[in-house]
Amino acid sequence: MGTFESGLFTNDDFLQISNVLYSPKEEEMIARTLFKMNTSYAPYALEIGYDYYQRTGSAKILAKGGSAKDIPFVGEKGGRVTQKVYDIVSGIRYTQAERDAIAAKRALGKGPAIQLDTLRVSTARRYILETENAMTFKGDATYNVKGIFDSSFYGTDLGTKETVKTGTGGFTWALKTAAEILTDLETAVSKVEADGIFKARTLVLPPAQYNRLRKPFSTSVPMTLLQWLNSEGMYFENIVTSRVMKATNNGDTVDYFMVIDNDPEVVELAITNDIHLGDPVYDIVGTMEMAAMESYGGILLRHPAAVYIGKGI
Repeated sequence: MGTFESGLFTNDDFLQISNVLYSPKEEEMIARTLFKMNTSYAPYALEIGYDYYQRTGSAKILAKGGSAKDIPFVGEKGGRVTQKVYDIVSGIRYTQAERDAIAAKRALGKGPAIQLDTLRVSTARRYILETENAMTFKGDATYNVKGIFDSSFYGTDLGTKETVKTGTGGFTWALKTAAEILTDLETAVSKVEADGIFKARTLVLPPAQYNRLRKPFSTSVPMTLLQWLNSEGMYFENIVTSRVMKATNNGDTVDYFMVIDNDPEVVELAITNDIHLGDPVYDIVGTMEMAAMESYGGILLRHPAAVYIGKGI
């Protein structure tokens, strides 16, 4: 953390900037809401690695006197993933005139001691977290960053990513009956929990589809789909709504929903150096600039089979 040199910005001013930077709104933090942050990597790391795998082997009953060749040995099939660490950066600037105005108000005793306009601090934080979310979910082809939607995580012995079945009126949830929507969710849960290893802990939906769950099951059944999910079946630990599931935001042309076991043993988010402020830098006319930044290591998806993506809702 830097110390302001001019005297026009006090330590309290700097503390306010920091507090705003470190106080994001919940909707900005969808990646951090879903995935536990892994900060165990060195903050100076340029590359990180993790193992992904599916367990293999079995146990069997061995008759007395059986030989070693009859013993099934456990193991893992999978591989090791290495990925680069990238800095996500945004800048904050205060001109000499802005800083003079702050000092003048303080000297005149008008209002509280801290009169700093922190809108641009909030904006820088939001841009950083929006970029973090985009990289975590859809990835970034330019930098070869794989998000959790990347097709390489899905297929045989991996996760499931498929178009939902067409209902009587169409395949989007706006055209489906409540029972057909529940069938989509039941399919997702059964795929995630197929082997009894993972649990369908969290459901993630776009805002419009989440609102669809608030409607009554039918004209004769006043209970909403959301009430049914929370009281009668499926029992997701979390139902989360996010714009990252919408078309374009997810890197596709259709909306997604996701069911996932987001236990930290399954998936984590690697942040090698969390969001922070660099030292203030002044130019020859007194303009002060600061960098807000974080070092992003990416998604650590150790068990792709714990993820289901339903497309076209």
